[in-house]
Amino acid sequence: MKALLWLLLVAALVFNLATYALWDGSFRAAMSLCSGAVCLACAGGLWLLRSRRAQRA
Repeated sequence: MKALLWLLLVAALVFNLATYALWDGSFRAAMSLCSGAVCLACAGGLWLLRSRRAQRA
């Protein structure tokens, strides 16, 4: 599951950066917004799945 989230996160980041070279106008804004939402969701999922080795009291 973590590998899939990492892959999706990297792909969404690359896609988000590529939107500036590929499109213009409101379509670019929409694609950037969608890929940004995917980035945030993947980062949140990875944060929730992190290993909790050091539990501090």
